[in-house]
Amino acid sequence: MLRQFAVVLTAFAGTSVFAADIGIRKPGVPAAPHEVSSACKETKGLPADAFGFATGSDVADLGSWGLGLDTTTAIGQRGGSMAAFSPTIQLSGSFFPCLEIGPYLNGSYTRFRAYGGGTTTTVNAGGGIEMKYKLLGRAPNGIGLTFALSPGIQATDPRPGANGTLYSNSYRLLADAEIMPGRLYGAMNIELIQNWASIPAASTRASFFNVRGALTSPVQEGLYLGAEASYQRGYSGNWLNRYTGSAVYLGPTFFWQINEKFSLNGTWAYQVAGDAKAAPGRALGIDIFARHQMRAKLGYSF
Repeated sequence: MLRQFAVVLTAFAGTSVFAADIGIRKPGVPAAPHEVSSACKETKGLPADAFGFATGSDVADLGSWGLGLDTTTAIGQRGGSMAAFSPTIQLSGSFFPCLEIGPYLNGSYTRFRAYGGGTTTTVNAGGGIEMKYKLLGRAPNGIGLTFALSPGIQATDPRPGANGTLYSNSYRLLADAEIMPGRLYGAMNIELIQNWASIPAASTRASFFNVRGALTSPVQEGLYLGAEASYQRGYSGNWLNRYTGSAVYLGPTFFWQINEKFSLNGTWAYQVAGDAKAAPGRALGIDIFARHQMRAKLGYSF
């Protein structure tokens, strides 16, 4: 039972709490770069979704709203074959300067087949709310900085096993900067992610500390290409209590502003190094973290 919930908690260790991170533009604003709210002290905008799993500091313009369909996929874990898929739909916008609010609904499907053993599947469904507040603007400070908080809750149905409830939360600092004017942009995220499962007669708690860095460049109007690296550490307990493993990921990113209303972005992160306390001497941390993490998102601005 606890093994089943451990798979559920770790399948999306680096991906599941990001909601949709929708980059929203007002109608009639050029695609790249675009004007953003003067209340956030920016002279030109940068798509928050241009950095893969990492997120830029820009928030929704005051009074603007958007809708996003965000999907994450995790594949590969030690001890068997694992695949997990999680879609999220989020409405996000701003009714106060520099503050973005985004309620969301999400679900996930996880299948784990143990080598020489049986197969377990888990279906989760729930939702939450993402809140982002911009602290610093790039224009006056040379760096943009935003704080993001995202609590969530899901009902879980493991088979075999008893139903339960999953809770999650994340605290993130999102920073970005224009490294070469109009040609190269960078972002860095620092994240604390908390997951815990409440099931009959037992509970499982885990937390993750992640550092992400990404670079992206506009190769033509509305199209950004780049790369992302991340270092992720896993712990049992909600406050980084006991170390369980780590992983390093590298991968490409893209963002495409299809037209004034629609955008599409995605990334693929491949685990290149890591470790696990349960498997000392192994080259990768795939006891805790998936070998592959992927993301694709379609956004629509009202």
